[in-house]
Amino acid sequence: MDATSGPELVPSPEVVRASAREWHKLQLAALAFVGLCGVLTGDNGTRLPLGLQSVAGVLALLALAAAALGLLLVAVVAWPLGAPVDPASSGRRLRAGVILTCVAVTMVTLSASTGWWPETDAERPVEVGTGGGTACGEVVDSDAGWIELDVSGTVVRLDLATLTSLRPTESC
Repeated sequence: MDATSGPELVPSPEVVRASAREWHKLQLAALAFVGLCGVLTGDNGTRLPLGLQSVAGVLALLALAAAALGLLLVAVVAWPLGAPVDPASSGRRLRAGVILTCVAVTMVTLSASTGWWPETDAERPVEVGTGGGTACGEVVDSDAGWIELDVSGTVVRLDLATLTSLRPTESC
C-alpha cells in the first residue's frame, strides 16, 4: 500500500441492505411507471410510421425487462437469502440494479415520446354549413374565395362568403 491511497471503505452489510430497501421502493415506482406507459395508448398507432411503432414497442419491452432485472438485483441485496453476503459484491449489485432502473425509465420515456408524433398530411373530411344546409366531404381544392369538396363522389364548389361554419370531422 502506498502513501497516497488508503484502505477502501466498504459499508457494513446493514447499511447496504437498508440502502437497497429504500432503492427498492423507488424501483417499484419506476416499474409501475413502465407498466403504465405500456398500457397507455394514443390514437391506435395510425399516425406513426410502422418502423417507429416497432422501435417504440421494442423499447417498451426492453424497458420492462431492464426494470424487472434491476428490481431483482436490488431485491437480492435488500433481502438476502441464505449465507451472509459480501458487502462489496452487494454494493456492486445495488449499483447495477439502480443503473438498470435508470436505463429502463429512459427507454420507456423514449418509447412513450412517440405519442407526440406529428399528424400526417392525410386529408380529413370537413363539414361545412351554408344558409342552404350542410355538406361533408374531403377538401379537393381551395383558393382565396372558394373551396371544393368531394361529397360522395361529386365535387361541390362553395363560395367561402356563403359558409356559416367549417369544421374538421372524423368521418362523414
